[in-house]
Amino acid sequence: MSQRVLLVLRKLKIGGIERATLDLASVLVREGHEVHVLVLKGGHELEPAPGVVVHRVDFDKDFRRTGIGLLYDLLTRALLKPMLPGSGFLWRGWYGGRYLARFVRRLERECGRLDLIVIRGQGAFETAWSWRDPRLWQVTESWPGEHRGWLRGRYLACLYQGKRVISVSDFVARQLEVLWQRHGITPAHSVTIPNLCDIEGIRRQAEAPIELPSRPFIVHVSRLSRVKRQDWLIRAYREAQIEEDLVIVGDGPKRPELEALVDELGLRRRVHFVGSQTNPYPWMKHARLFALSSHSEAFGIVLAESLICGTPCAAIGCPGGVRNVLVHDQARLIADDSIASLAQKIREGLNEPPDLASDPELVERFRDTRIMQQFLALSTTS
Repeated sequence: MSQRVLLVLRKLKIGGIERATLDLASVLVREGHEVHVLVLKGGHELEPAPGVVVHRVDFDKDFRRTGIGLLYDLLTRALLKPMLPGSGFLWRGWYGGRYLARFVRRLERECGRLDLIVIRGQGAFETAWSWRDPRLWQVTESWPGEHRGWLRGRYLACLYQGKRVISVSDFVARQLEVLWQRHGITPAHSVTIPNLCDIEGIRRQAEAPIELPSRPFIVHVSRLSRVKRQDWLIRAYREAQIEEDLVIVGDGPKRPELEALVDELGLRRRVHFVGSQTNPYPWMKHARLFALSSHSEAFGIVLAESLICGTPCAAIGCPGGVRNVLVHDQARLIADDSIASLAQKIREGLNEPPDLASDPELVERFRDTRIMQQFLALSTTS
């Protein structure tokens, strides 16, 4: 039976949360469901699949335009922000939840009743935490790591008390349970549903022509940031002393620092920064190995995508979903939390790569239609 689904996220930029949301929207539409995507703060880098209806509503701007909202905003910034640093989520989410409820009512008047509402990402939760509805589920990509003291307990209660929560990996679910127990929080429901992949779509996009390095290469795809530790990757690459070049796909605040490190290590001719790519899959397909050096990785969707492209992965076994993705023979390329161990696993992955073709379930467990059914089943959860 066809369902009407609303997906809510903060922005449509190039990122894991955004890709996961649009991947879910794409398979839902392809399988005959009606899908609406609500974008709260802009971003135009990614385009939803044909048939997905996109709504762009900035609750903060709409509230400030009311006059009362502008006064409210000025007062909270002038008085409450200095007195209670980090408490902005309280005041924004209080009215944001009401704006989300109003948007849903208006959408339902125009299109009919929604069967399922999925909101994704911590920033989106903060924007609308005050609204409660039995159809609303929030997908948690990672465990919150900010706020201290009494404010942390209040923050977690706003986000999770009495809510319906989806974790993207068993590790994220366990971390949330620890936080909930510590702060006396009881969600209404808690389930684990992994991120999904359009297997055929990824393989089709991987065939797109690109300009490749003249030499064989290993690849890394991620935002260039502190948590992804590309400095560790570059040092591990140097320590591995392999013949292949290193291609880094992505952009971010750490890029100048990383390029300086490459120059310092004398690797400028061997390490290639190709920037952010809306279609990173050709780089994955043509690489001999994918390497990941993150400090934490809630799910590790890039690992699943690389496996779908036929490229094995070497990754640090950091907290998160890496060990959920790299299973069976792929698990032997999980490194300890050190540069030396990652270098050793890079060498092993090139010299003795896992036989991915003999293990189809390695990628089939992420098939979009399989995961989609888990989401649709939520609409019947009381």
